[in-house]
Amino acid sequence: MAHNGKVIPMKLDSQFYKKLGDQKYLQQDYHKAAEYFRKVLDMSPQDFDIKVKYSESLVKIGLNNKAEHIFYESIAKQEAVAESYYQLSQLNITLNEANKAFLFGINYVTISEDEAYKAELEDMFEVSYNSEAKIETESQLFAIQLIFQYLFSQGRLPEARKFILDQNQEIQEHRVVRNLLAMCYLYMNEYDTAREMFERLLSEDNSDVHALCHYTLLLYNTNDSEKYHRYLKILSKVMPMNDDESFKLGIVLCYLKQYEASQKILHPLYRKGKFLSIQMYNALSYNSFHLNNVEDSKYFWSKLQEMTKVDVGHAPWVIAESKVFFDEQILPLLLHDDSHRRLYGIFLLNQLKGREVLLTQEIWAVLESMEDYEKLYLTYIIQDLKLNKLDFIHRGLLKLYDVESLKNDEELFIVWIDQAEAIISEKVDLTHVNAYVAAFVYMYYRNADSKITKQQVIEWFDITSYRLNKTIDYLVSI
Repeated sequence: MAHNGKVIPMKLDSQFYKKLGDQKYLQQDYHKAAEYFRKVLDMSPQDFDIKVKYSESLVKIGLNNKAEHIFYESIAKQEAVAESYYQLSQLNITLNEANKAFLFGINYVTISEDEAYKAELEDMFEVSYNSEAKIETESQLFAIQLIFQYLFSQGRLPEARKFILDQNQEIQEHRVVRNLLAMCYLYMNEYDTAREMFERLLSEDNSDVHALCHYTLLLYNTNDSEKYHRYLKILSKVMPMNDDESFKLGIVLCYLKQYEASQKILHPLYRKGKFLSIQMYNALSYNSFHLNNVEDSKYFWSKLQEMTKVDVGHAPWVIAESKVFFDEQILPLLLHDDSHRRLYGIFLLNQLKGREVLLTQEIWAVLESMEDYEKLYLTYIIQDLKLNKLDFIHRGLLKLYDVESLKNDEELFIVWIDQAEAIISEKVDLTHVNAYVAAFVYMYYRNADSKITKQQVIEWFDITSYRLNKTIDYLVSI
C-alpha cells in the first residue's frame, strides 16, 4: 500500500490474522482459516472466541480430536472451565457424539447452573434419570479421565497430577480418580505415595484390575521380587471384564516383559480400532520385536511417531543393540582393574541410547563399588557438578566421540585421559579443549605411524593451523 509515494507497512498483528481467518472461514477455505486462527492464538493465547473459531475450523477439516484438545487445555489450566465444557458439548453435538455431548454438557450445567441448557440436553437426547447427583458424578468422572489421559499421554505428569488435585475433595476420593492419581505417582517414581494408595485401593477391592496392574508394576520397579512374582501370578489369572481393563492389563504386561501375554490381549483391541494411542503402539512395537516380528515392530513404532512430537524413548531394536554393546564393550571396562578404563566405561555408558533400561540394580552395585575418582566422575555426569579437571577430561572425550572415524578407537580415549591429566597437572588454562585434543590426536597417530595430516585434524576439530602447531609444541614440551 502506498500513500504520497511512501510505502505504509502492514501491521501483521492478531487483528490482521483474525480478519483473514474470518474471511477464509466464510469462503469455506477451512484449512487456511485454521492456519490463521492458530496464528492469532500464538499471539493472544487467552482469546477464547478465537479458540472457538479455531476448533470449528478444525472440525470442518476432520481434526476432531485436535479441536477437543483446545478445550482440554483450558480446563486443565483452570481457564474458562464452564465455557470450555459448553464448547465441548456443542462440538460433540455437531459430530453426533451423543454420549460425549451430554456428559460434557452436564459438566457445564453443574458449574454454570444453566437449567435451560440442561433441559435442552434432556430433550435433545431423550434422557431420563433417577439421581441427579449420580449423573453429575458420572459426568465429572468421564471428563476427568479424558483430560487426565490427554495430559498423561503427552508425558505431562506434573500437570496431570495437578489437574486431579484441583478437583473437589469428594470427587478425588472416588476410586477411579484415586487410581489415576496413584498411577501418576507411580510413573513419577514417587513409589512410597503410589504404594500407599494402591494398597488402600486393593484392601477395599482386591479384584480392581487397574490397581492390580499398577501395583504389580510398582513391585517390579522397586525390585520387591518375592511380592512381585506373587502378584504376577495373580495377574496371569485375571479375566478382564471389558476392553478398558483389557487394555490396561495388556500395557502393564508389556512393561513387565510378558510380551506374548500382552500381545494376545492388545492385538485384538488394535484390530478393532480400540485405544489407538501412544501406549498401544509402543507396547505393540515392543511385543512384536521380542516375538521376532521385526517388520511389525517397525510399523507400530512408525505409527507411534506419527502421533506425537514428544520424546517417546528409543525403539526396541535400538535398546537391543545397546544391550549387546553394553555387555560386550562397556561392562568389561567398568570391571577393569585400570581406573582410566573404568572412567572410559562410565563415559561410554553415558553416551548409550536407552541406558536407563540397562542400569539394573546389579550394574548400580558395580558403579557404587568403584574408587572415589570414578564415583566423582559419575556424580559429575549425573548431577552436572562444576568440576574443572574432570570437565576438561570429559569435554575432550566428547570431542573425540564426535568424530566418526575416531569414536571406536578405545586406546585413543584411554591415552587421552592420561594426556589430559598431564595437562591438568601443569596448571594451565583449560578453556580451549579443542586445541589440546587436536594436537593430542595428531601426535598420537603420528607416533603410531598412522597416516594422518594436520589438515584432517584442523577440519575435525575446527581450529586454525597456527593454534594446532602452537599446541603441538606445548604438548611436546611437557
